[in-house]
Amino acid sequence: MGKKKGMPRGFDVRAAVGQMVIISFPGDGWNPALESLIRDRKVGGFIHFKENIPSSLAALKKLNARILNEGKNACGGLVPFISVDEEGGRVSRLKTLIGEHPAQMDVAQKGIKAVAKNYAALGRKVKRAGFNLTWAPVLDVHTNPANPVIGNRSFSTDAETCAQLGVVAIRELRKAGLFTSGKHFPGHGDTPVDSHLALPVMSTPMKTLNGRELVPFRAAIKAKADFFMTAHIRFDKVDAKLPVSFSKKFLTATLRRKLGYKGLIVTDDLNMNAAKNEFSMRDRIRLAVNAGADVLLIREPYPAVLDFLETFETLVREGEISAARVEESLSRIKRIKRRLSK
Repeated sequence: MGKKKGMPRGFDVRAAVGQMVIISFPGDGWNPALESLIRDRKVGGFIHFKENIPSSLAALKKLNARILNEGKNACGGLVPFISVDEEGGRVSRLKTLIGEHPAQMDVAQKGIKAVAKNYAALGRKVKRAGFNLTWAPVLDVHTNPANPVIGNRSFSTDAETCAQLGVVAIRELRKAGLFTSGKHFPGHGDTPVDSHLALPVMSTPMKTLNGRELVPFRAAIKAKADFFMTAHIRFDKVDAKLPVSFSKKFLTATLRRKLGYKGLIVTDDLNMNAAKNEFSMRDRIRLAVNAGADVLLIREPYPAVLDFLETFETLVREGEISAARVEESLSRIKRIKRRLSK
């Protein structure tokens, strides 16, 4: 593999890019495509969707155990992120195998002890199924009754309640042996548009965001959440040109510098319409990483996943994403992964 002149000696572009992605994969069992993604492309993160969940819990555990072992062998002992969207309520990939859990707002109405009990049980079940990461809890404050995508996925219409219960959920999921996360930074609860379908554009000033949307994220920073997932929203009074997932003003200036976040920044799915309708694949990758994202998440058919990985590698080799920027993220990823790599 070639390398751009001036790159650090021994810098392995393919291995670096593999650690900086969480991608979809074909099938609901071990197969040659999945094997190649791990052994040849050195991919260090996967997300399971409905089509990846076998009909039995035993088969799912077997698949995830193989991903874990093969991933550790291919990536110098570092565990792969094996993730799933298991919030409870309407966002549940595993309910036919592990049972149903309530939506966040529904369990929140029963009090803090009920929330702790719910996430302790959810964490144990997700862990037993072979995952080490679920994309929960939702930290969005549900301030817009017409919001088509958050609703009862949020804990509350009150920012302090979302903060308190978000921390409870994060702590219980960590106790269960999972990496922990919060979404969708800086807050998706006030949007009138579903970012799966189109780009929401908001005129919310930073002062309002700071006093409302950012409250749960500040609490989650104190709780040392491993991941924050970004929102594909453009807040035009903060960054008139770029959505949050591609905005250095949000990811670096606000989240890293102002709020002091030390964990991993992961994009929401880069194949959502709010992202792909606005930018080419090349620009989505370049903008997100250069803005400060550590991990890029994407759901694509297998051939498109290969194009995505190749494009990412090319951007690094050509210097449009610097080796220094990549090494910064790799350092964070390795630090987080070592917690569960023993």
